[in-house]
Amino acid sequence: MYARIIPLVLALAPMAAPAQTSYSRAAIVGPRLNVCDVRQQDRLFDRKAALDRDQQAIDRERDAIERESGALQAELRALDNSNTAAVAAYNAHSNAHNDRVAMHNRYVAAANHAAALLNGDSADFMRYCDTLRYSQR
Repeated sequence: MYARIIPLVLALAPMAAPAQTSYSRAAIVGPRLNVCDVRQQDRLFDRKAALDRDQQAIDRERDAIERESGALQAELRALDNSNTAAVAAYNAHSNAHNDRVAMHNRYVAAANHAAALLNGDSADFMRYCDTLRYSQR
């Protein structure tokens, strides 16, 4: 009797095993939005390249201002305070230098503002395009 029951139990055992379920991790992804197209990223890279060129110009101007500042200091050390024409000439050079520094500082501030805008735009762009989820209703 056991000889007939054991093969029957073995034959039916796979049917009694719990069913295994699997879940797909695949996502249905629709077409990319045009705003997230690579060409849009290129515009961000172009803005970054322009900012890099501005930074190079800022660095060159800073170096020139430092050289001019050194020349003004040397001029001040050699200045004959009793010579009113020499004092007036030095003051004119110093005022022109101060104007150049002020203009440079405004340029640096504008470039910093542009860089902050680009950083914000880049972060927003990447966050938006990288986290898009599509669904159909």
